Amino acid sequence: MSMEKLFLHEKAVDIIVNIYRAEENGENAYPLSISKEVGSPYSYISKVLGIFEENALIESEFEGRIRKVRLTDDGRKVAELLIELRKVLRRDFVARKKIKILESIVEGVNGDKSDSALKIILPVKAELERLETEDEEVLEKAQELKKEIEEIVDG
Repeated sequence: MSMEKLFLHEKAVDIIVNIYRAEENGENAYPLSISKEVGSPYSYISKVLGIFEENALIESEFEGRIRKVRLTDDGRKVAELLIELRKVLRRDFVARKKIKILESIVEGVNGDKSDSALKIILPVKAELERLETEDEEVLEKAQELKKEIEEIVDG
């Protein structure tokens, strides 16, 4: 199970983010379209929207017989925070921990080019090359660390 699903398993997050994205695209948000986008029954969407409205996260109005919803200022803030939290939860925390450990090993060598230092940092370089992640920040740090190791090795 992903960290995102663990912390944000409710469809309510998807609903409020869906409204936010519609507004960002200059579109109106309607319960039926939210239901289709989120993949939940209309009755559930309607119930959640009612709770959002009771708590002043959204406002709704009718265009004829069709209900249109929009975020309040507080609803927008909540949606933005949830979007940011999702980004954080999608990080590869294991790879981030590994990078920190590898960085500290390279820092410990402190530019030393002796054989004993090379025996320490060359396996670090090999470990960096095996690192598999979709976390862009980790990949960037791994590239920087490889470059630093190559500078020490090539000296």
